[in-house]
Amino acid sequence: MDAVVRVENLTLGPFKKLNIEIPLNSFTFITGSNNSGKSLLLKVMSGVINTKNVTYNKEIIKSDNDIGFIFNLSFNFDSVLKTIRYPLECLGLLDDKINVLVKDIAKDIKISHLLNSKIKDLNEYDKLKVMLATNVINNPKLLLLDDPTLYLSPLEKEDFMGILERLRTRGITIIISTSSLEEVIYTFNSNIYVLDKGVIVSSGEMLDVLSNDSLLNKVGLELPFMVDLSVKLAYYNLVSNINMSPLGMVEYLWK
Repeated sequence: MDAVVRVENLTLGPFKKLNIEIPLNSFTFITGSNNSGKSLLLKVMSGVINTKNVTYNKEIIKSDNDIGFIFNLSFNFDSVLKTIRYPLECLGLLDDKINVLVKDIAKDIKISHLLNSKIKDLNEYDKLKVMLATNVINNPKLLLLDDPTLYLSPLEKEDFMGILERLRTRGITIIISTSSLEEVIYTFNSNIYVLDKGVIVSSGEMLDVLSNDSLLNKVGLELPFMVDLSVKLAYYNLVSNINMSPLGMVEYLWK
């Protein structure tokens, strides 16, 4: 399987000869409790921390412009429009081209109504979407997000994961660090790596990893109730996927 980025024999912080590779065009979660090394690993993968342990697929990642990294919501400009335009201005694109690209990305990320707003007037979710637009407007091949939905409501998390899933279908490989497993259930065919004190203790496809709830509890992770129920029912072949709606679960089982 083609990998976008590989980390080999990383010894840094809590990591002792860590090895991990991220498949091309995948949706990958790196999860674990606090101090497990999630954020540090993303900084290494993004190149923010430069080590000799990281290799990129040179057919995919050809420059820094091919990597987007969201690790906070700090903005350099007070205007939403200027913030989103800036990466394209740095590339020297003409105004007409920039205007088209800004309009398109704003529509895709559902922030068209915010283009004339000031950053200070936005709520946390809108700020996150503006930061996302800034990081993907130049069509990177790899996008890393450090616990992006920490302060979002469940509905906002579901909406944001849907936006990211659509971006993935464009050919963007997405890696998210998260201290919660709630976001995972809003994606399709995602991969999960579970870290504990710098060690990968579990990895694989979403349902396989979530099925091992005893291991997840041991490392300080808790399954949301409906996820836990769905996983247990799937084990007995009573359901085929995770259902976050209690009413939806009842209707499915009744049928």
